[in-house]
Amino acid sequence: MFETTKHKSKVRNALSDCFDPLKSDLGNVHPNMRESKYIMGSILGICRAYTSANDLNQKAFELIVDAAFEEVFRSQSISVQNRAEVWLDEADDEFMVAYYAAKATIEDPLDLRWLSQYAQDHFRKARTLWHPL
Repeated sequence: MFETTKHKSKVRNALSDCFDPLKSDLGNVHPNMRESKYIMGSILGICRAYTSANDLNQKAFELIVDAAFEEVFRSQSISVQNRAEVWLDEADDEFMVAYYAAKATIEDPLDLRWLSQYAQDHFRKARTLWHPL
């Protein structure tokens, strides 16, 4: 259990750092990222690559995926995971390209500069709405 917690933390921190340039002051990413097959396929591929590189089992993979999506999508993580699962089950072309690319091209599964750059090129920084009292 402790071993899986350690791995979840590593993946969660890497994804947090990856998307940090796009987060609002509350730690949220832009809502349009929830619709991105590329982002979701990449996150799932990163999780798979990481668990494979560390010889972790399927249960650990599932816990890492849950932590990863929760870190990036916060309260929307369950609905985003469900959407990603549908795209995976349907073998959606765009989703699968990102999934396999993330899985295959990463020598260090947690070096996410490529994903951070993609996100910054395709999404705006999230903003928090402030209303004066």
